[in-house]
Amino acid sequence: MKSKPFPIKEGIPCQLKWNHSTVFLTMATTASCHRVTHDPYEFKDNKMNFHNIKSKLEARTKMLKGEWPGRGCEHCRSTEDAGGHSDRISHLNMQGVTAPKELKDDLTAVDVTPTQLEIYFGNTCNLKCLYCNSKFSSTIDNENRIHGRWIHGDQDDFGRHLYLPGKIEVNPNIDDDTNKLFAWLEGHIHELNKVMILGGEPFLQKETERMVELLERTSNPNLTLVIFSNLTVDPARVQKWLARMWKLVEQGKLDNLQVVGSLDCWGPQAEYVRNGLDLKKYVANFEFILNKTNITPSINSALMALTIPTLPDLIKQMNTWSKTREVYWSGMKAGDAGRPYLNPTIFGKDILPLGIDKAIDIFETNGDVVKQAQLNNLKGIRTECANTEPDPQQQRLLKTYLKELDRRRGTDHRKLFPTIEDLFKS
Repeated sequence: MKSKPFPIKEGIPCQLKWNHSTVFLTMATTASCHRVTHDPYEFKDNKMNFHNIKSKLEARTKMLKGEWPGRGCEHCRSTEDAGGHSDRISHLNMQGVTAPKELKDDLTAVDVTPTQLEIYFGNTCNLKCLYCNSKFSSTIDNENRIHGRWIHGDQDDFGRHLYLPGKIEVNPNIDDDTNKLFAWLEGHIHELNKVMILGGEPFLQKETERMVELLERTSNPNLTLVIFSNLTVDPARVQKWLARMWKLVEQGKLDNLQVVGSLDCWGPQAEYVRNGLDLKKYVANFEFILNKTNITPSINSALMALTIPTLPDLIKQMNTWSKTREVYWSGMKAGDAGRPYLNPTIFGKDILPLGIDKAIDIFETNGDVVKQAQLNNLKGIRTECANTEPDPQQQRLLKTYLKELDRRRGTDHRKLFPTIEDLFKS
């Protein structure tokens, strides 16, 4: 099914508000994107409702009126105000997305059927990415249990402390909620354009198999299945599951299978940012997908100060891989409301010479509109950094956070990121 531009043109629409839902079973919450406030999903007549809860209906109504909904949407608003390319703008014409069926007859509809679903089944994961937390990584949760609760005394402008929990409380009804989500999927899988499975690490989670089993007994030739993986899993295990999933495409039960290998930069710096990452194993798994399958290969990166210096090396490697088969890349600026010190803009224009300009210069789109959109996103981040004053306070918080991670993990960020260390000193 060919995608079309999102049809709502009035107000300040965000297609994710209408098309997309993320379900976090570990926390019993839902959201329309990674930036916004999570809300509890609901149940009516023992059926799960995650897309048309009150807060989402209100947000859509406000956007139709030209109002920003708040509750996390400030991220996109501030990005756009600074001349950047926000997530909202990036998604408005994103390839592979179709609008809810209700918008065909009424462009003011707010109670709608989602067309894409993003699922976090649990937090089972073998990595400790520095921008992640225990809700999405069992390995981080174990680390926090060992080291205990940590709160640093300094506060930011909003009175928030640097904070690491001792442990998390997992949704006590997660098994029942998972069953209800699969019940919803049984009835609605034919209406979806895309299903994304994240983690934790999907190749280590039993629910991934349950999803594959559902797809094996159903059929949606318009559906794309996307697996977000750290690709630091035993290659034999990865290959086994990819073969089973690709068979669904060959049988016409799926339109496409995509594997997004999460990787933020290159070299030992990448292994620091994604603690536990084995870059050689990642490359082996990625090149198997690239060279031995017809699966669409993609790379997703979290963009922050630490990833900027070796980002050009990652882009260069991506360009090399693209000579074999087109490799897609997406970059998301780190630093949400909970961890603003991870946002690359805290260094302002000082961060630009460290890698953004070079990454942009060597980024090869090959005329592809999707890759051009991501290049525009990267250019937007450059513009936003250029238009933002350095924030010494957030820089201090970042340095303190890294020192605590180094203490826990026996690492030393100063050796791997000397250019960032120099910015701290300036």
